[in-house]
Amino acid sequence: MVTGVGNVNTTQTSAANNAASALAGNFEMFLQLLTTQLKNQDPTSPMDPSEFTQQLVQFSQVEQQININKNLEAMMAMLKTSQASSNLNYIGKVVDFESPEVELTDGGSAFWTYNLPPGTETVEFKILDEDGNVVRSGSMPAEDITVGPNGRTEVAWDGTDADGEPCDPGSYTLEVVAKDASGKTIDGVNVNGRGYVQAVEVIDGEQYLIVSGTRVPPEDVVGVFDPGEIPEPEDPEEEAA
Repeated sequence: MVTGVGNVNTTQTSAANNAASALAGNFEMFLQLLTTQLKNQDPTSPMDPSEFTQQLVQFSQVEQQININKNLEAMMAMLKTSQASSNLNYIGKVVDFESPEVELTDGGSAFWTYNLPPGTETVEFKILDEDGNVVRSGSMPAEDITVGPNGRTEVAWDGTDADGEPCDPGSYTLEVVAKDASGKTIDGVNVNGRGYVQAVEVIDGEQYLIVSGTRVPPEDVVGVFDPGEIPEPEDPEEEAA
């Protein structure tokens, strides 16, 4: 579902038009006052023309600024329209995005990818719910982990806890810890969420991709794939077994 993609700039355009209308009204009042002053000025002490000339210059500068703002708003509208069209191309694709937090739907699965830094011997992982409770955990030798052609490991979770019971729908986070031969933690693990782009939605004027139920800003996408290019990942616990 795509909502309101063509109307994201309505508020900005109205603001510029309102400013122009207000300036026009003020300028008309200024001319009326100036005309009245000129009619009623003391012939022996006429008004200094430099004063109202300066005021006219100020009005002109404000008018120019409003016109610049209108042009900028028109450019922003064009850019957002172009962005909207570009974002629609994500629908039906598989994307990786910059967050270890994904949304689990009722009866669904969750997917992530992560990298392993050099020197990793053992990998530990935890899947946590939105309250920070661990629902699944495990560890395995790095040599048993399948690394994809892009240097990242794919993780699939069937949405069940350690007892095999289905977890409640909601947000879940994958934490991955890499350790060397001495058991010391190695920095550099980067976990990304993964999912199918189902829709593009506009929320409060901002566009989001709906990725397997997770709301993702387009700028957070770090990888795009056709569904047929992604091999079916295996559960790390099943691999370890």
